[in-house]
Amino acid sequence: MAIDPDADGVFDQTQSLEHPFVLAGNLQPVETVFVRAYPGRNDAMLAALRDITAKAGVDLHVIPGDARYPTNHVWVQDAVEFGHAYTGRPGAMHVAMPSNRNRDLDRFAEHRLKGPGLGVITVGAYREEFAKGEGGVSWIDWYGNLEVSPPTQRHPFGRALYGRDPATGAQLNPEVVQFLKAQGVQPPMPVDVGWLTIKHVDEVLSFIPAGDDGRGFKVMVPDPAEALALLRKLAEQGHADAPMLSHYEEGTTVGSLLAHAELVEHNRDLQAQRLEPIYANLRQELGLTEDHFVRIPLLFTPSGGAKVPNMVNALVVNGHVVMADPDGPEIDGKDAFQQAVREKLAGLPVAVHFVDDQLYQRWSGNVHCATNTIRKPIVPWGLGPGEAAAPTAETQPGA
Repeated sequence: MAIDPDADGVFDQTQSLEHPFVLAGNLQPVETVFVRAYPGRNDAMLAALRDITAKAGVDLHVIPGDARYPTNHVWVQDAVEFGHAYTGRPGAMHVAMPSNRNRDLDRFAEHRLKGPGLGVITVGAYREEFAKGEGGVSWIDWYGNLEVSPPTQRHPFGRALYGRDPATGAQLNPEVVQFLKAQGVQPPMPVDVGWLTIKHVDEVLSFIPAGDDGRGFKVMVPDPAEALALLRKLAEQGHADAPMLSHYEEGTTVGSLLAHAELVEHNRDLQAQRLEPIYANLRQELGLTEDHFVRIPLLFTPSGGAKVPNMVNALVVNGHVVMADPDGPEIDGKDAFQQAVREKLAGLPVAVHFVDDQLYQRWSGNVHCATNTIRKPIVPWGLGPGEAAAPTAETQPGA
């Protein structure tokens, strides 16, 4: 199953693999960043994004708060997936694949962008149990639950990554997974998201650039053990009473988190029983080594929410990494969690930005969930910067 364009930029599903749809990943250059305005609630983050996108040389498309969508529909990442179609014409065409959430915001690309430069394809049907967004597994069909790895020698166009709950068997819409599999280009692989409240793969990993050649990459992942070790170190240095998470709760300190036995035990178990198996599977399936991982200090609640704002859920824009302000303890005028992350990313070709995403953290999401991007077509493994090629028998896996 692949796609072919008709004259008005709307795509139809066919049985031909001649012109596959290819998901866009974090290492591809960004042309446009999208975010939804919520006046009076996310002004600080919008201001930060305006500054960052100007530095990155990309357009910021702000969907107005008074547009045709309900004001609180702010999850732009969940609404649509952007990629490309190699149509046989010069280059590749931008393609938007709206989500199956039955919400008007899912069609924002069609409403605001469709035209000669961008087509739209609809894959899959609305499944109320998995898309209504009211608890349980009802967020699992949203497109924060669909990502793609960078190209590797083994997978020249990368691999599609989607979330699955092993306990219930719930997963991203099987019609979407089958569609991506049928493209023959980015073989899908599941990631365990069953331990999360929202159950999205973008809460578990984020790929960032790690080399000037455009090929090297790292993958940021949550690491509760790193967070607990950092808190213990601060306590030993005499900072047990340092407040943290003050934007979200009262009275929380370095010491009170360490004394929260249920939270500490949960995060230790989470690390051993869920997270490390995920990372082992990524190593095996993507051909990674431990050196590929950047372990970000994070803690999660027993119900699967981010106790510390999830910095892994980040927006990557042309060498800029935009992530949640972790609201960590301030030591000598600096946020200790921010400092730990800056040290981990030092030496990589990225500029790190921590932004005020309080609106989203309170609603169980972070920066990546709130944004979306249109990127330039992927350069598959084996070609150099500036080169482009449609998938062929030589570049598809297994050839």
